[in-house]
Amino acid sequence: MRFERAIRLGAAAMSGLLLLGAQSVSPKEQVDRMLARLLRAPEFRSRVVITRSDPFGGPPEHSAGRVWFLPGRGLRFHSEERGGEDIVLDREKGVFLVYRPSEQTVYRSDWDRAPARMRQIIMEPEHVLEADYRAVRERRRAGGAWRDGFRISRAPKAAADSLPEMTVWVAADPATGLPRWVSAGGEEDSVEVEFRSIVILPKANASDLGLTLPRGVRSEPLDPRDLLQGGESR
Repeated sequence: MRFERAIRLGAAAMSGLLLLGAQSVSPKEQVDRMLARLLRAPEFRSRVVITRSDPFGGPPEHSAGRVWFLPGRGLRFHSEERGGEDIVLDREKGVFLVYRPSEQTVYRSDWDRAPARMRQIIMEPEHVLEADYRAVRERRRAGGAWRDGFRISRAPKAAADSLPEMTVWVAADPATGLPRWVSAGGEEDSVEVEFRSIVILPKANASDLGLTLPRGVRSEPLDPRDLLQGGESR
């Protein structure tokens, strides 16, 4: 299902993005500076364009949406596609919500039942910047042009950590220095996320994690194991 792949690949892309930092010499230092501006901000917002591969060899799937990230507090993704979802993780309220307008239903679960990878991103942004990973300059095609970026790999002493088995690559927006293109690929799937028009806020706005629901919306329990096929929530 579209939602299942969105959560699984979106989590992989975000964890890849947020697990890039390292405190060392260039080019790792460049990557660290790029990410620290987001992870140490009270909040950032961005439009995103997501391109997902088809594991069966078909054409890639393109979708657009918006993301709000409050380090230490929560994350919200709003799909702008027809039939898309609103996904909210709010640590303070202790909830994991999925709103499907097409079903007029909001699915609810506890925070601790949300995908562990996404919870880690929210809870430990500062810890991520201290992780020990290697960054190598690499030029790739992204957004219709060749971009100078960095390929990220796990340092040998970090072999026991939780970084997914995937290739991660990130490139900055030349105008702002903030992350613009991020790609993450595993054995079966890959995803490319383009962050457009990132806005860093001087103060976090917790209302950005709230859902404005029309009247008549049903509330149902959310079992992540039913939504995330293949054990992704476990």
